[in-house]
Amino acid sequence: MTFSPSQFLSQHWQKSPVVLRSFFPDFEDPIDEHDLAGLAQEEDIDSRIIAYADNHWHVTHGPIASFEDACRGQWTLLVQAVDRYIPEVSDLMNAFDFIPYWRMDDVMISFANQGAGVGPHEDQYDVFLIQGKGSRQWRVGEPGQYTEHFPHPNLRQLQSFPTWKTFTLHPGDVLYIPPGWPHDGIAESDCLTYSIGFRAPDTALLAQQLTEGLIGGDLIGKRYSDPELAMRSHPAIVNESEISSLKELLLSQLSSPEFDDNLMRFLSDQQLPYNLPDSLLTPEALRHELVNGATFGLASGCHPIYPQKQPADSFIFYVNGEQFAASPSDREPVELILKGQPVNAAWMQSLGTLAFIDIMTILINKGYWERMDT
Repeated sequence: MTFSPSQFLSQHWQKSPVVLRSFFPDFEDPIDEHDLAGLAQEEDIDSRIIAYADNHWHVTHGPIASFEDACRGQWTLLVQAVDRYIPEVSDLMNAFDFIPYWRMDDVMISFANQGAGVGPHEDQYDVFLIQGKGSRQWRVGEPGQYTEHFPHPNLRQLQSFPTWKTFTLHPGDVLYIPPGWPHDGIAESDCLTYSIGFRAPDTALLAQQLTEGLIGGDLIGKRYSDPELAMRSHPAIVNESEISSLKELLLSQLSSPEFDDNLMRFLSDQQLPYNLPDSLLTPEALRHELVNGATFGLASGCHPIYPQKQPADSFIFYVNGEQFAASPSDREPVELILKGQPVNAAWMQSLGTLAFIDIMTILINKGYWERMDT
């Protein structure tokens, strides 16, 4: 059966789990456990090993110095944000681009030996679980009030939950689990699992953006005033109108174009690895490279965004917390590259302008676009 994104969104997204059989036909792992172990030894990459041995849970955080010590009993190696380092892993996210880029977080990859899992738990975000080599059985429960416990200071689990359904995944299968649905996966054989996670900012994070914008000077702060202050029956009273005025101060900031910009920067900030090219390009040098057969594309894990509402005199977009502005006449080619269109000489001849070359030069020099292997 052909997968229908619109049907999935209407029937399952944030509603109920579903298995998508052979979502990736003839799936081949873009990475193996040895590559994953190499990443776990890097200082700047978030990794951990969760092991169950001798009737106890153990957690070892990366960089992993000794796999022999950490990989005891039934164990799982987990590495975060692998899509930012391996282009083929980043490509997995393209299959889910019916979800807006700003909601995409990263691809976590886990390798588990037979019988291993990380224990029953629930997530507060949507996740697609892609099965790589091997097989894993997932037990899924319905949302409810479940008791949490910490069998290790760095490991949060659920004590138990009743099983709603059980699924066994094979290579290329995908299990979607909405937020709040408890689940527990056990490796039936040595296996790889790719977790496509999504961002879901809470009110605390959004309020933090307002606070940081005001403190950092990005937003123009306003101060409370009351020129029509009148006598009242008691000095301890706070009038309803005063409460309303104070709320209006905050609302006026939330409604400002400055906060829109602040919010877009936050939504686009992926904390991508610092990956500047070996030498900076000039627009002339970029044109020369394109003429000589070079092709440039989005860097691994990079997901640009832009607001639907645009000013009349420019086309605004955001990458990794930065704002960029292109000419309205270049909107079409910019929209195409933001979705992953490779940039080469033939494509440039039909769509690009001199101003577009300038924008591309900046994006390449910042490491957000990079030369593609051909």
